[in-house]
Amino acid sequence: MKTIMKDRAVLFLFLGIFLGILLSSLGHSLAPSAKVMAQNPAPDLAAMQADIAHLKEVVPSQSHSMTDVGYQFANLWFAGKDKNWPLADFFLNESRQHIVWTIRIRPIRKDAAGNSVDLKPIFDVINNGPLKNLADSIQAKDEPKFEASYKKMLNGCFSCHVASGKPFLRPVVPQSPPQTIISFAPQPD
Repeated sequence: MKTIMKDRAVLFLFLGIFLGILLSSLGHSLAPSAKVMAQNPAPDLAAMQADIAHLKEVVPSQSHSMTDVGYQFANLWFAGKDKNWPLADFFLNESRQHIVWTIRIRPIRKDAAGNSVDLKPIFDVINNGPLKNLADSIQAKDEPKFEASYKKMLNGCFSCHVASGKPFLRPVVPQSPPQTIISFAPQPD
């Protein structure tokens, strides 16, 4: 038994030494050499500026991302009305994420008078007020509270549209679901 234990200890020692040498040599071969770095200099400022300009050209407009918000938020209404609370929670989170995306696309808008409107503080108020109340109603699985909170959230959306100089964008409770491929009925238990 002592011989087997001694043989295993020697084996593990040699394995450890071998792995150490292997990892050490790999580390040196993976590290970039000064010669390689000199052959591939960092991109110049003009190239980076051109890349940034191109990215600005291909970023979707706020109307594109807000169309996604409208889609998610309309589906939220039908999921909540059918008391499918997990689906309602999903659509609420999708709506919130798409609003955040919208603000990232264009955080400052100009109102009709040409004044800058910072959208993030407006969303912060909505997120901590009507949107939070809507989330709470979903967690509580409270349909009457959900309905009231949903309508208050629509008012919050409209207040942002007004502040952004877009009072003609007035959201309302949807009459029919935009998505007919998803069932709004809760899953059977």
